[in-house]
Amino acid sequence: MRRFLRWTITGYRPFAFLPLTIMVAYWLGGTTLMVMVTSIIPAASVILFTIVEHRTPAAREQDAATGLGLVESAENWLETRLLMPEVPRSSVALMAVTIDDLDALEDRVGTALHESLMNDLAQRLQGLIRRDDLISRGRRADFLLCLADLKPPETENLLHLAQRLQATLEDPFEHGSVRVYCTMSIGIVRSGQLSAPTPLQMIRAAESANASAADAGPASIRLHQSSAGKLPDSDADLAASVAQALENGEIVAWYQPQVSTHSGEISGFEALARWEHPSRGLVSPATFLTIVERAGLSQRLAEVVLSHALSALRAWDRAGLNVPSVAVNFSSEELRNPRLSEYMTWEFDRHNVTPDRLGIEVLENVIAQSHDDIVARNLRMLANLGCRIDLDDFGTGYTSILNIRRFSVSRIKIDRSLISRVDVDRDQNDLVAALLAMSERLKVETLGEGVETQAEHAKLAQLGCDHVQGFSIARPMPLGDTITWVTDHRAQIAQTYPLPLPASSARDQG
Repeated sequence: MRRFLRWTITGYRPFAFLPLTIMVAYWLGGTTLMVMVTSIIPAASVILFTIVEHRTPAAREQDAATGLGLVESAENWLETRLLMPEVPRSSVALMAVTIDDLDALEDRVGTALHESLMNDLAQRLQGLIRRDDLISRGRRADFLLCLADLKPPETENLLHLAQRLQATLEDPFEHGSVRVYCTMSIGIVRSGQLSAPTPLQMIRAAESANASAADAGPASIRLHQSSAGKLPDSDADLAASVAQALENGEIVAWYQPQVSTHSGEISGFEALARWEHPSRGLVSPATFLTIVERAGLSQRLAEVVLSHALSALRAWDRAGLNVPSVAVNFSSEELRNPRLSEYMTWEFDRHNVTPDRLGIEVLENVIAQSHDDIVARNLRMLANLGCRIDLDDFGTGYTSILNIRRFSVSRIKIDRSLISRVDVDRDQNDLVAALLAMSERLKVETLGEGVETQAEHAKLAQLGCDHVQGFSIARPMPLGDTITWVTDHRAQIAQTYPLPLPASSARDQG
């Protein structure tokens, strides 16, 4: 009906009958009726045209599958916010979201299920945004999330929201008897990253970041790389930037939880270095960790992360969370420090933390290639203090069983390359089972790294792996988010285990 009205009013063909209408009016009612007709028809046309113009855009710009507005609605929303003088430029952001391998998924499940999935996902996303924010369909991306009134730190909050969006896909989509698991890639841009932001520029920047995320692999998140925040090209300049970042607090620790496969309880967190660049946002560790090592800054980085990790233990204690331990990574440079014992003792005293709550993670290749007695002496010293020694990325190097004893290793972390597809690959299953059997005989705990699916988690628990860590549990998060995560996780554990759990064994405590 609206299309007919719009065609009738705005097209030329209906007005071809206007002279005939006026003649008929004159023939039937004379001059009086003719004047009335010539006055009423234009007035009615204007009124109907106004009604159609105000009512049809919503229908015209609405996606049939989800009921969301099309990209034009996002453009209008952004234009309104960007032109508001009272809205700070840094407080407006745009996220471009795509379902990974959506074309292949549609070929596999069919159009009907695809439309049902998109509608279900749209409703899940709607539940995570505020009333003044907007979700629309995109051109290159599946969805555009328009966000305003961001609070500092903007980048950290946006990354946290992106992780929450990805968590909406943990529950499968169901359509009849069919159940589908999906992942999403997300690109993010803040208006403050653009010199003169316009709606079109922001959409292009977000969708470009989204394309980079999709290229990086499923469930990736990428921030727009602004030219203003581009890091220096030369290694010397980059090393200077990293050194400055270490001193001014830009490089901080984020935390990824580790849980027991026996009880589901939190056995600890791993502290991971993250660079929160003031204009570029979160810089990938791959970008700066190599420079840190080449510039001889590894020891300083370890000091920064260790201080953050021990402070985190105190923060968790004050919140009443009783997190058992936190783990930090030590490179060969730190382990060759002849004054490591005095430094560690001073750090424990300064933070009022007992050594048994700290795990020292050492790469397998550091132990395999180390013929330096000072490394072995420092590791034994740390073990004697009460620290746990974790052998990281186990399975990628050539560590002998004797080295596990020589370096006082108390836990091995099985590398992601061995964990991947352990639930469906028979060879992987047998290899991991052999490693777990060996560890049990040596009375060494085990942790599966990079566990990305619930099926891998379940298989490792079945095989007897003591702990797991990975995206299926949680992604690395800033300290402020860990408190909420721990509370939510323990609430879920309480629902899963309504009765008091039996006293944990030594292997459960981690």
